[in-house]
Formats: sequence, C-alpha cells, structure tokens
Amino acid sequence: MKKLLFIILLGLGSTLYGQQVYVESGRNTSSFEFKNNQGEYLQNLQTKTKSYVGAGYKHNLYKGLSLTTGLSYNSFGAIGSDDTVGNFFEWDIDYVGLNLGLEYDFPLTENVALYIMVTANGEWMVDGVQTINDQVFNVKDIEEFNDIALFFRSGGGVRIALSEKAKIYAQYLYGSGLALDDNNDSEVTELRINVHSLAIGVLVDIPCRKKEEELPIKEIETNQSQN
Repeated sequence: MKKLLFIILLGLGSTLYGQQVYVESGRNTSSFEFKNNQGEYLQNLQTKTKSYVGAGYKHNLYKGLSLTTGLSYNSFGAIGSDDTVGNFFEWDIDYVGLNLGLEYDFPLTENVALYIMVTANGEWMVDGVQTINDQVFNVKDIEEFNDIALFFRSGGGVRIALSEKAKIYAQYLYGSGLALDDNNDSEVTELRINVHSLAIGVLVDIPCRKKEEELPIKEIETNQSQN
C-alpha cells in the first residue's frame, strides 16, 4: 500500500504544470483519549510510535507562501492496562489521508531556509486491530474508528538545497484530531487522537511545460519583428 501511494503521487506530479513534488517518510508518536459510555476517560493509556509516508505537490502562491496538497499513509497506536480489573489493551490502526496546507519560507542563506506550515487532513481507516488481553479484534466495524478522522496539524522544519532542482528537509508537526464518536445520541463514547510527527523528505522542482512550449513561439515572434 505504501509503495503504491508513492508511485501514484509521483505519476500525478509528472503530469501537473506545477512547481515541485515531494516524498517524505517519518514516525508518528500518537496518543489516544478514549471516553466510555459513562463519560469517563480511560486512564493509563500510553503512546506508541509508528511509521508514516507521504507524497504530494507544492505550488508557490506569492513569494515565500505556498500551497501544498498530497496523500499520506499514517499508522497510529496506543497501549494500556486497567489495574482495577487487570485488563490489557492495545490498538494498531492505519489511515490513508488527504492533506491540504499552507507553507511559508524564511530563507537563511541561498541554500538553507526555515519554514512553518499548517495543514488540514481528512483520513480514512484502511486497517486496524484491537487487542484485549489475549484476544484480537478487527476494528473496521467499530463506529468510532470508521468515522472520518479530521486532523489539524502545525509545525515547521529546515530545508537544504542539494542542487538547483532538489532539496532535502526535516520537519516536525503536531496534529490534534477532532473527536470521533459512534453517532449514537444516547451514548457519550468518543475517541480523540493526537500525534507528534517527525519526517525527512525530498522536494524536487517540476519544469513548467506551458512556459517551455511558449518559449519557441516567443522566439519566432521576436525574430519576425526583427526582420
């Protein structure tokens, strides 16, 4: 699934009249906030660190301000126990996300720049399991996880030029998810996922085909006017 995501996004990037495409990979450290039917939050839930990959397109809007769009494959998880009844529980969940963001650059030198960014992400679960004691359950039929997960992320990073057309970057983002509920008005059960993400990526310039096609026409017109 992750390899297919890269192939699709790179293929789309090559057909766009855009400026840059990116691919990135990193780690998500996620925490779950789970509220039960009594409105009580489950205690002793610990974070888990899992992988994620992403790819997409970046378009310059004005000077240092850019619009980014892309897809991501995120893995989240949590682990915990209930000392009162002696239960052990664990979640491992995978989501495919559609991302839209704004990014602003702060150049330090010709080859180095800092940047900040904010994104809004809609994510759909593609796989997930829940472990309770020695039993493993598929969570695809659990309404909290089947709901569309909406995240708002913010953070920044540093970008270093490798050549005129390629840059490498490292970034940190913090994401806060809106509450996922079971759509049952008589219940108060909900799940909220928060995540810290660290990533390393590569940003590559895409030639603008329109400009390349118009250049010979302009040269012909110039030559004709000179003659």
